[in-house]
Amino acid sequence: MMNHDAVVFKGVRNGIKIYIDSDYSSEDILDTLKRKIEAGKRFFQGSEINLTFTGKKLTAGEQQAIIELVSREINIGSITFDIGKTVYSDPEPVEFFDGIEEGITRFVRGTIRSGQLVSYRGNVVIIGDVNPGGEIIAEGNIVVMGTLRGMAHAGAGGNNKAVVVAFSLQPTQLRIGTVIARPPEGEVVKALYPEIAYVRDGNLVIEPYLPNKGR
Repeated sequence: MMNHDAVVFKGVRNGIKIYIDSDYSSEDILDTLKRKIEAGKRFFQGSEINLTFTGKKLTAGEQQAIIELVSREINIGSITFDIGKTVYSDPEPVEFFDGIEEGITRFVRGTIRSGQLVSYRGNVVIIGDVNPGGEIIAEGNIVVMGTLRGMAHAGAGGNNKAVVVAFSLQPTQLRIGTVIARPPEGEVVKALYPEIAYVRDGNLVIEPYLPNKGR
């Protein structure tokens, strides 16, 4: 019988911290996670839950599998993969982001409305839209799986190699590192494909996001 300590839940002030034991396989971790969520369904119902995963270093595929699993079972406020720390320790300083390499990531599901701010020391992924008046600030990269109409500041720690990607890029203000840009005056015809914003030769440029192109 599988040891359920492969995954340990601990309640914290802003949600739940989940420690993943590095001695277990992906299959065991997902199975244990599912069992514990099902056992605590009454606790999870009725409110958004912020989840932070720590412990075992997870691949992108493992992270995606966890996101898909918990999204089916829990009304998620946010998901953070705070890799390399134990569930019982306080957060430690994070290395400065360099370019668009992987790092700790906060996932936020839902629309960011006017007056709301999402600020994080790593990457931020918004599974929804960012309305005018909404703000996203990240020391890493910003990905919006919807329309970005608010303000976005990637590379907030001074990293000009960060990027902002959105299915529809219509920001009121866009900033990467120390470079800032505002949309042109007048009506703009928006592209029908995802776009990426990054800094090139000291200027902030926006172009179609072509996964096979590379930068």
